[in-house]
Amino acid sequence: MLKKYILPTLILLFFIPSSVYAVDFSIPDVKIDAYLQEDGDVNVNERHTYTFDGKFNGITREIFPKKGAEIRDLMAKEKEKSLKVEKEEELYKIHRSGKDETIHVDIHYIIKNGMDKYNDVTEFYWPFFDDRNEADYGKMTIAIHPPQPTDDAIALGYESAFKTENVADDGTVVFSMGEVEAGENGDVRVAYDSTLFPAMSLTANREMKEEIVSEKRTMEENAIIYAKNKRKTASTAIWVLVGFTALFVVIAMNEFNRSKRKRKAAIDAVFNQRLKIPEQQMSMPATIFFTDEFHNSTIAAGLMDLVRQGYVKQTKEGYFQLISREAAEEHERILISFLFDKIGWNGEFCMDNLEEFMENKKNHMKYINEINRWKAAVTNETKQASLYDQRKTVRIVAGLLSLFPFWFIILSAKYDLFLYMTLFILLFIVYLGFSIFYKSLAVKGMRMQEEWRRLVNEFDRISDWNWKLYNEDDRMRAMIYSLGIEGAISAKMNRVLDESASSSSFYPMNWLVLTSSFDMAGEQAKDTAASQSSGSSSSVGGGVGGGGGGSGAF
Repeated sequence: MLKKYILPTLILLFFIPSSVYAVDFSIPDVKIDAYLQEDGDVNVNERHTYTFDGKFNGITREIFPKKGAEIRDLMAKEKEKSLKVEKEEELYKIHRSGKDETIHVDIHYIIKNGMDKYNDVTEFYWPFFDDRNEADYGKMTIAIHPPQPTDDAIALGYESAFKTENVADDGTVVFSMGEVEAGENGDVRVAYDSTLFPAMSLTANREMKEEIVSEKRTMEENAIIYAKNKRKTASTAIWVLVGFTALFVVIAMNEFNRSKRKRKAAIDAVFNQRLKIPEQQMSMPATIFFTDEFHNSTIAAGLMDLVRQGYVKQTKEGYFQLISREAAEEHERILISFLFDKIGWNGEFCMDNLEEFMENKKNHMKYINEINRWKAAVTNETKQASLYDQRKTVRIVAGLLSLFPFWFIILSAKYDLFLYMTLFILLFIVYLGFSIFYKSLAVKGMRMQEEWRRLVNEFDRISDWNWKLYNEDDRMRAMIYSLGIEGAISAKMNRVLDESASSSSFYPMNWLVLTSSFDMAGEQAKDTAASQSSGSSSSVGGGVGGGGGGSGAF
């Protein structure tokens, strides 16, 4: 029910002063008396008790007559004082202002054509409230009075009114529903001998008593079966919950231990060999994404990797020239296009271009979108590198097992076992999520992580002599990796960066300036995106014949 009112409520929050909607109230008691007349009219008296906390202007009563019926002559009183009633379609606004008090308002109206007469019985089948009601009723009592005393009355209630009826000696039927929450239906149905209504015309020339009695009997039998099945479902559900929770723990622990053994084997293999610069298996941006995480400085690493591969040439400090893009990977072409076509021009790019581009806030979302495209393409490269063990068999088994919690979600909802339903929903999500998303690192992926982690942690152990023995491409990859992981580098690596910057591929430049430029651009775009992000539906009645209603205040 809340979904039906979310949008209108948000609109009110923005456009209507707080004094209009901030009415804090409760309805502790509602007593409705419906007096059936011989001519088929129904005179209704309702007494609504409201308790207000703060200022208020009045109460509301919404009455949707069922198809063919009509509400007439509605008026309201408090004690003997008449209150102003304002009608807006099916909504009646009863004006009575005040502050911090409990009031009792009597509402009277006539229902025309609210009864149906058959050969044997005449019935009053009516929804005094339905699922459109937005207020809780602390205590709801509905009394149906026949035109004259009788000992022949049939009564039944639906949903909230089920099994709440009591027939008095004079034929008056009282539905003592107790607490009724907002959004609930509660139709009442009472039938008397048709001789009590001589002034009414037949609605249909047929018998109805046995049909009503049969429906009442069926409802009561179904209620017994429902209660039995509810107990059975509850007793079964607890064992299913415990069993499937334990089973998932076993599956998860088995996968964890398996992964742990693979990780240990990968670590042993890496540390049993001499320290070296890992072999290239992916581009450097993809390697950084996989072994560490994305940083703004990773974009700078991506640019320098283009220099390493010869797609870009560093002409002087902070200046880059595009050489070729023909054989580049998808993410490399995206980065080239962004830096050299959209930020730079004429095949050239420098840090000043980036600064000028980011001075215009309109470009900040473009920056974010282009970098996200680049990141997605880099991520796609890692997916194609066979770094993960998909564990298809285990995932398929988990997917099949998720059908059991799903079935019990349905059963729990059917029998109003809401705690069990919630727990089964969580269990279903766990199994289904495991089936869809679970994958474990393959040995190849683990070794790659450990090799780069070891290089970062133990770089100081590489002697200057051994460093010079590495070929230029390996040294460049090590420097690019250190550039992309944002500062998790030893003092020796920083010295090597400065010394190696004068090589044939890297023009001497301040590495800190390069990374800080992209870091500043990323933060500017992030702040802009954050500032931008912080910046009546109809319903169909659920009561019998489309009727119903509810209560409120203003």
